Amino acid sequence: MSDFRAHFEDASFVSGYLRHGPPAFMPGHSGVLQMAGVLIRENASPDAHVLVVGAGGGLETRALAQLEPHFRFLGVDPAPRMLELAREVIGPEFSDRVDLLEGTADDAPLGPFDAATCILVLGLLPDDGSKHALLQAIRRRMKPRAPLILVDQCLDKAAADFEARLDRYASYARASGVDPQVVEQARAALAANPGLVASERNETLIEEAGFRDWEVFYVGMAWRGWLALA
Repeated sequence: MSDFRAHFEDASFVSGYLRHGPPAFMPGHSGVLQMAGVLIRENASPDAHVLVVGAGGGLETRALAQLEPHFRFLGVDPAPRMLELAREVIGPEFSDRVDLLEGTADDAPLGPFDAATCILVLGLLPDDGSKHALLQAIRRRMKPRAPLILVDQCLDKAAADFEARLDRYASYARASGVDPQVVEQARAALAANPGLVASERNETLIEEAGFRDWEVFYVGMAWRGWLALA
């Protein structure tokens, strides 16, 4: 698929997402979600209303709901199949605290929200103004000083070690038990993804969108996690 985002409408990809998705490709995925809960709780009320951008799959929403029993969530995602999976993953245990909406951050209510997450989403958008627009849309929906958790895979296509970084990405997934054929497909899709940028570019985008007092809270191979305040 030429469009990296098109995977999220592919039935076979969605059916294997829990087995071959972020936990198998991203180092420390469960720990990052735990850290996200801690950082939101540090900067928001115990009954925070959290905007989850890219809520398809449901992994982060379920993890945060488990960690914080009084958080409420509004999740948005443009991929219907991924939202169906999210409903299954979140399940009846947490569904009374979660609303899911098909669409993008621009389709979310204005809130304002007490916190927001954008985990493994920004890197799917090209750096043609789309990344900036997404972060601005999130920022407009947040209370002053509300925390944003941003996690992204950061790779510079122009870097001399780009191919080596792709090999490392593939090696980690194979070590996680992902089928080698699936790994090779994922490597090729990542190499073709027009949304890849270096971590420094994301930090510039964070500032340009109006967030402040940002800090890096996670580094795992090519992945980075930031806490920023609206």
